[in-house]
Amino acid sequence: MDALENYKKAWSNQPENKDKLSAIEIYKLAHSKSSSIVKWIFIVGILEILFWGAINFMVPDDFYKVYQDLELTSFLHIFMILHYLIIAFFLYLFYRNYKRISIIDNTKKLISNILKTRKTVQYYVYYNLGTAFLVGIVVNTVMFSDKDKLTKIMNPKNLAMDMSQITTIAAVSQLIALLIILVLLWLFYKVIYGFLLRKLNRNYKELMSLDSI
Repeated sequence: MDALENYKKAWSNQPENKDKLSAIEIYKLAHSKSSSIVKWIFIVGILEILFWGAINFMVPDDFYKVYQDLELTSFLHIFMILHYLIIAFFLYLFYRNYKRISIIDNTKKLISNILKTRKTVQYYVYYNLGTAFLVGIVVNTVMFSDKDKLTKIMNPKNLAMDMSQITTIAAVSQLIALLIILVLLWLFYKVIYGFLLRKLNRNYKELMSLDSI
């Protein structure tokens, strides 16, 4: 059983004159656990950006040749700069939430900051999923809008091929790949951030019940 639940159960069986002391103990434990969870949200955010940065660094230059041929290099460079700036802003919010929760000494303020942290994480997840979807749509729209350029990229040696059929297969493959990427991202955020948010939500419910007594 969770330590916070044990404190709460013991508190309910105590005499009335000990309630105040028990409430303080429960609050301190909830505060400590909430601070630790928010700190881990910040740490996971840093690890995530380092992970994706390492992936981009290890991808060979040949992988980006198709984007150069489609004249998408400038778009991707601008997007990556803006993307990392926005991610840095979210990391700042995670850190600010952690610092605020760490020094709070009031139940209502702690509850309020837990709610703000939950919303920040949710917006962060929505942003990443939405960005992956929009970039995928933009890249594929540009890729398949110029059939002559796409033909040169897919058939540089000008071999006798049914390019219409190959283009259709490529479009379907790209769509499936985009869906797989979105599902994997959603599962990643569901497992990692979902786990931390569930723990934070339990603390929120405990504090709400404590505040209502």
